[in-house]
Amino acid sequence: MTLILFFTVLAIVALGASFVITLPAAGRVALWFLAVSLFCFGLVVGSSVVIDENEVGIVHRQFFGKPLPTGQIIARDGEMGPQAEILGPGWHFGYYPFTYQVRIDRVITVPSGQVGFVTARDGQPLPENEMYAPAWASAQDMLNPVIFLAKGGRRGPQTTILTPGTYRYNTALHEVTTIPALQVEAGTVAVIKSNSGLRWTPADGKGDLVNGVPLVPRDHIGVWAEPLTPGGYYLNSQAYVPTMVKTTQRTYTYQAANFSKPVAPAAQVARMAKNAPGAAASSGSDDWSVSVRSKDGFSFPVDVRVACAVEAKNAPYLVALLGNPDAVVQDEQEDEKLEVLEARIILPAVRAIFRNVAETMNALEFVNRRSEIEALATQRITTELARYRVTCDGVYVGNIHLDASLAGQQLLATQTDREVAVNQQKLYDQQRQAEVSRAQFVRAQEEAEQQRQLAAAEYKVKVEGENAKSQVARAKGEAESQVIIGEGRAKAYKLLVETLGRDQVAQLELLKLVVEGKVQITPQVMVSGSTGGGTMDALAGTILRQSVQPAPAAK
Repeated sequence: MTLILFFTVLAIVALGASFVITLPAAGRVALWFLAVSLFCFGLVVGSSVVIDENEVGIVHRQFFGKPLPTGQIIARDGEMGPQAEILGPGWHFGYYPFTYQVRIDRVITVPSGQVGFVTARDGQPLPENEMYAPAWASAQDMLNPVIFLAKGGRRGPQTTILTPGTYRYNTALHEVTTIPALQVEAGTVAVIKSNSGLRWTPADGKGDLVNGVPLVPRDHIGVWAEPLTPGGYYLNSQAYVPTMVKTTQRTYTYQAANFSKPVAPAAQVARMAKNAPGAAASSGSDDWSVSVRSKDGFSFPVDVRVACAVEAKNAPYLVALLGNPDAVVQDEQEDEKLEVLEARIILPAVRAIFRNVAETMNALEFVNRRSEIEALATQRITTELARYRVTCDGVYVGNIHLDASLAGQQLLATQTDREVAVNQQKLYDQQRQAEVSRAQFVRAQEEAEQQRQLAAAEYKVKVEGENAKSQVARAKGEAESQVIIGEGRAKAYKLLVETLGRDQVAQLELLKLVVEGKVQITPQVMVSGSTGGGTMDALAGTILRQSVQPAPAAK
């Protein structure tokens, strides 16, 4: 506008000079031509718009046009107001200040990890009961104002988003804000509640109804039956609202407290009355999460731990049933904050099942059958949670606080006394059995010794009998041998006597005795006389003397 005024002033000055200054006709024509040229140049330069590469020009028509129809914001056919077409980088002419106003805006850049959420200020109204405009096949067509308006683009929030990059758009028609891209962490899935897409009806047969909420395919409005697994997604999280559901194992612990110190009976009774089944839970550290009553009327808390998990394929069902199962809410009965899944499904199931089991047993029976109760509770809770498509990994029973009340302590004392008496009786029985066994062992030892001695005696008798028989046989043999030897010798002597004579045989025998050393050579008998018989008498005396001498003692 300033340039037009400047060159207009110059043209007027040149034109005025042609009238004031006396010039030839040719000079005057030259001044007129200069004045017209300056004016035209001013009009051209003044109507130009320069758009940088990172800018966009938004044109507003101020005069010489029809007014916009009611309810229309962007001019489609040259009406006054914001024009649909935008000015890109470069020089643009013909936008006279007294007719047009060009606003220069910056292009928008969607950074990595973000998406561009687009809202249209003009276009066809949204269909009834629709919150978002139908998705476009191309985001560029959606941002092109001419195509957007010509193809019946809907005003309001758009389903189609802008992925990371730089975009030039008509800021009078579209508003773009950046929002974070959807990030699904490990150990979770994203269940999508779609607010845009096709309408599902039971006649389609494409989804299930859970409490009136449809589980539908991805191109339908409702809760998508297939969740998004861990990863990053460029998704319009306003049109497709994600609900994060944990798929890792969940552990819920319900544990009694403050049993480490003795409590007065009155306080115990008051505490148990406050925490009895059906009573409102107390606040603070005295809160028993699971309290049961046995068949014989004893009330006591039980420590319980439940491990469960939500499989990815079952997460949409829970979202349709509970909303956000991991949302923390204030539980009115417990007077504390709990997860929705725990408050509405886990804890009620655990309490009901343990109370149902306890009411079929006496208190001591409940204590003594802890492992059986754990197995039974696991089975029942698994079945109950399966109705809600929650997987139960185990139910674990910890301490059973039967001693929480004075009556329970007395009952446990009688049980202890009875067990002590039973154990003592068993000990006495074992000791008596040991004494009986020892006596039987001693008797067995004595009988074995007697049997050994009897066997030894019998064997000795047999041995002595056999020895006697052996001696008799030996003596008989020796006697027979002597007889045979004697008879042989007798026959030999008889033959010798018959051959040599009696005296020569005697002398021969004596010489044998001398040779064998049985007769001493030195005579011990005096020999006298002149006859030859003296020598024989001396030898005979010597032999007789040796025969009567005692045998030498054995060394």
